Amino acid sequence: MNATAGPAPLPRVVPPLLSLVAGYVDSITFLALFGFFAAQVTGSFVVAAAELVVDDRGVAVKMLAIPAFMLGAGIAAIMVIARRGSKRSSLPLVFALEALLLSAFVALMLYAWPITNPDALIGAAAGLLSAAAMGVQSTLVRLLLRGVPQTNVMTGNSTQLAIDAAELIYARFRPARVAADPALAAYVAEARRRFATVFSVLMGFLAGVLGGALAYAAAGPFSACFAIFVVAGLIAWSARRGGSDPV
Repeated sequence: MNATAGPAPLPRVVPPLLSLVAGYVDSITFLALFGFFAAQVTGSFVVAAAELVVDDRGVAVKMLAIPAFMLGAGIAAIMVIARRGSKRSSLPLVFALEALLLSAFVALMLYAWPITNPDALIGAAAGLLSAAAMGVQSTLVRLLLRGVPQTNVMTGNSTQLAIDAAELIYARFRPARVAADPALAAYVAEARRRFATVFSVLMGFLAGVLGGALAYAAAGPFSACFAIFVVAGLIAWSARRGGSDPV
């Protein structure tokens, strides 16, 4: 491939794979780290607020989840911004950063296992590393995979899915009006395309959440290694894909 060529089309499997990683990591951190959410970090705030009433252990690390997420997102953004104008995509490098953070998360989990104290320093550090990794993934999707819905926050995706479903249902019952209006027909076609993508992301996240819970029950902290393997595969894919960053 010519170094100046644009990137190859995005395989349909990539968005649900990313959401699977997010759901998988979220499930494991929630179970292993006393209700800590790595991907949907606002959930950690809810848990922390509840625990202030019933049990104040582990509150600090949950409150630090969003700053850690933002730090990971910011570092990834700096990497992309600094490489603007480069003929080579930043995607492999940003995926590598996510894999590095996930590897550090797993290493700390294995070193400190079993984690029985919600305030344990190593357990807290592991949780914050996982949140930073999910921040990296969030920036990666926003800056480098244009048109892909967020893969670690499902609230907005659920809303979009409902809106697109309503659009498609309306088109189903009013086909004559859609056919008579080219602009409306184009909008319906876009809603159909977007519905398929958002639905696959939601299903990927659900599969990750269920898979993470089952894997954690069977393998404890070793279960998190699967997420690293998936991201490593995405590094290899993105390196072969080539092209440059979107502008």
